Amino acid sequence: MEVTISCKFKLHTTKEQHSLIMHTAKTYRSAFNFVSTDHFSDKSSNVRRIHGNYYKEIRSKFQLPSQLACNVERDVARTYQQKWDYCKENHVAFETAPVRKSLSTPYTLNRTFSIKPDKLLVSLTTLNGRIHSIPISGWNKHYEYIRTGKLGDPKLVYNKRREFFFVVIPVILQVDDQQPKEVVGIDTGQRHIAAIASTTGKKYLVDVPENTKQRKTYYHEVRGQLMQKGTRSAKRRLHEISGREKRFVSDVLHVASKQIINTHPTAKLGLEDLTGIRENTNTHRKAKEARRQVEQWPFRQFQFNVSYKSELYHGIKVAYVSPAYTSKTCPVCGHVGKENRPNNGEQFFCQNCHFREHADIVGAINIALRCLFQTQNINLEALVSGLYAPQVEQALSLQGIGY
Repeated sequence: MEVTISCKFKLHTTKEQHSLIMHTAKTYRSAFNFVSTDHFSDKSSNVRRIHGNYYKEIRSKFQLPSQLACNVERDVARTYQQKWDYCKENHVAFETAPVRKSLSTPYTLNRTFSIKPDKLLVSLTTLNGRIHSIPISGWNKHYEYIRTGKLGDPKLVYNKRREFFFVVIPVILQVDDQQPKEVVGIDTGQRHIAAIASTTGKKYLVDVPENTKQRKTYYHEVRGQLMQKGTRSAKRRLHEISGREKRFVSDVLHVASKQIINTHPTAKLGLEDLTGIRENTNTHRKAKEARRQVEQWPFRQFQFNVSYKSELYHGIKVAYVSPAYTSKTCPVCGHVGKENRPNNGEQFFCQNCHFREHADIVGAINIALRCLFQTQNINLEALVSGLYAPQVEQALSLQGIGY
């Protein structure tokens, strides 16, 4: 199995090197914005068409090296394709050309960028020639990855707050596939960060730490005050607060996902396909603060953390299943109905067979059942031996017919 990891390293540059890299990054951004804006009348994501229309102009107007000029074209094509995908998914019009404000420059490995993993030195191309032997530093685990994995094309990004450049290098690692010995359903909830149900009989809730919602509320209030103030210093402070909140939430999600992965090292994990979750979640009846907490919670980031950690550390890919009616379907008899979950509360009570359980746990059970049907070449009888309902064969057959 191949797993791609993004390894991040800080560049330790001199003042002269920093100035040269900064000039190149700003020129690249200007070239990108020029092509993106001028190409808006076409709106095509075809890189060959963009190359034919703009390559010579990029080279003459911005003096970019040939490889960086080609990267501008690929970057614009990729950005337009992402914009088209977003517009189609959310049913909105493509009305404005993408414009980049941040300083991020994609490089090409072994052409405009090279690295010596053993010495932790990189060299890269600028508008004023090549800069050699730039020291880098990062996480020890990332040192191991760049020495053992297959490297991809890196991206140079500027940290405006700390005023330094760092490089992000994708690394493809070979991980041995493992045979799962259990199936675990993970229901990502609004009240709890996750509900877990395993075919071994284990079931529990992963709660958000007590201070998480309080700190998110604090950041929200501070952002509102700074936005009302509107001064330059307030905007700088706003940017700093936003970054701090993002890092805090990211840490919470990493800790929670690692806890789940370590608890179930031999599990095939089932997750909900949450495409369109923002649009499909009905929050207009919730209180303002509850609605804000729901709409700001990064469901997809948590699932991404669980997915890549499971593949990287245990060699088992996750399965994505339909989330339809998972918390309103009885896992014992298969009865589906709103009345099984009165007032959309936390308790599930089947009106047909009178099965009782926490609603999020029921959702996780149904996700585990749906995941079973996607799991190939494993002993289903062994996996379901610890499942909750005594009528497990009936539950499996009903779930299979319904889905």
